[in-house]
Amino acid sequence: MSRIAGWLVAMVLSVAASAAHAQVDAERVRIYGSQTMAARLVPAVAESWLHDIGYQDIRRTQASPTLTEIHAQRDGMPLIVEIQASSSAQGFQDVVDGNAHIAMMTRRPNAEELDAGWQLGDLASHDQEFAMALDGAAVVVHRDNPLAQLGFAQLRRVLTGQARDWREFGGRGAIHLHMVAGANSARDLIDERVMQGSPYAPASLHADGESLVRSIAKDPNAIGFVTLRQPLGASVRPLALSDGGRAVAPTRLAVQSEDYPLARRFYLYGSQMMGALSRSFALYTMGQRGQDAVARAGHFAVTLRPGYAPPTLFGPKDYRDLVGKATRLPLSLRFNLTGNNESGVAASVYDSRAVRDIDRIVAFMQLPVNRGRRLLVVGFADAAGSSVAATMTSNDRADLVAHELMARGLPVLHARGVGAQVPLAAAGAPGARYRNERVEIWML
Repeated sequence: MSRIAGWLVAMVLSVAASAAHAQVDAERVRIYGSQTMAARLVPAVAESWLHDIGYQDIRRTQASPTLTEIHAQRDGMPLIVEIQASSSAQGFQDVVDGNAHIAMMTRRPNAEELDAGWQLGDLASHDQEFAMALDGAAVVVHRDNPLAQLGFAQLRRVLTGQARDWREFGGRGAIHLHMVAGANSARDLIDERVMQGSPYAPASLHADGESLVRSIAKDPNAIGFVTLRQPLGASVRPLALSDGGRAVAPTRLAVQSEDYPLARRFYLYGSQMMGALSRSFALYTMGQRGQDAVARAGHFAVTLRPGYAPPTLFGPKDYRDLVGKATRLPLSLRFNLTGNNESGVAASVYDSRAVRDIDRIVAFMQLPVNRGRRLLVVGFADAAGSSVAATMTSNDRADLVAHELMARGLPVLHARGVGAQVPLAAAGAPGARYRNERVEIWML
């Protein structure tokens, strides 16, 4: 080998060694958990975050079938964001074990997980729990099907094959069930909230939601379920659903306010001691730029924007009279409830989304288009106790929020509780109090 050739080989090896060294020394942000969140949502938001905080040469690689890596550099320093697709439970365990900085979860930690992760801190706090997006499932039928709504118990009868004819629900003809084959996010949610361990009836299987929707568009007796992100077209429509309260259709308002019973939050969780970059990413997902990236990824953002239309009103006359000329903001403020397993031992009376939603309301009302407008605060309670207790609780919740908003300089015209008259879930059911005990914000 000539001296020049040897020098060139040495240079190539040196560059390769330097690249390998940089790869080893690159700082990493490890985000592990939910396959649904890891597939598209979190990578898209991570790339947006890296761009907005000044990183360059951003590129996405598939290190393995379950591991997405996003490589970037800033001021010559490399960074790798690892997004590992496993499950909500595994992602949480990885944070507990110190293998991940952030867990991606499509639910809140259960009691057993909270016990295992006690050293992580207050996992119900808005400093550690980040509701970054909303998603859900829609139960869909042909537009000519006369059925308008189903309760969860009725839907379970359809999906298990116990109900085989639409005449049971006011229609006619045999029920034709359609499903997307294999595991998917819509099925996970139906399994969790509707099926209660029951097996599905035989169904026509489809490769994806688009194929399922095309088939239902051709069959007036068909029914199926897809994610809320799936376009339906003119011949297919979603049903309003009820899990013991009033039936709610999956409108944008109902999903963003979480009135719709098959809506769910996508969470990020981190420990009290997560690093500066990990916290930067989690906080970024809460802001407007992060929420813009959430929307671009096809999910429902949780921020507020001008231009909401007045909704169709339900409920008792005094409630409809109170809000009849107002426009509802697409949120429901909910609370950390002692004695349940849906939240940790939180320092705030509000749950983590509500803490941030109050800040969002303040910023929203300070927009020039909203100056001079006033707010109505309406509280609701669960029906587990007496009607007197429900009325008192709903008034207390409305007053609490009204005082918070007024302390921030916002004009509140009325604050009133309506008791348990507009429930979203059956009293006594798991999670019913959390869903029913809420506060709506309306704008005049």
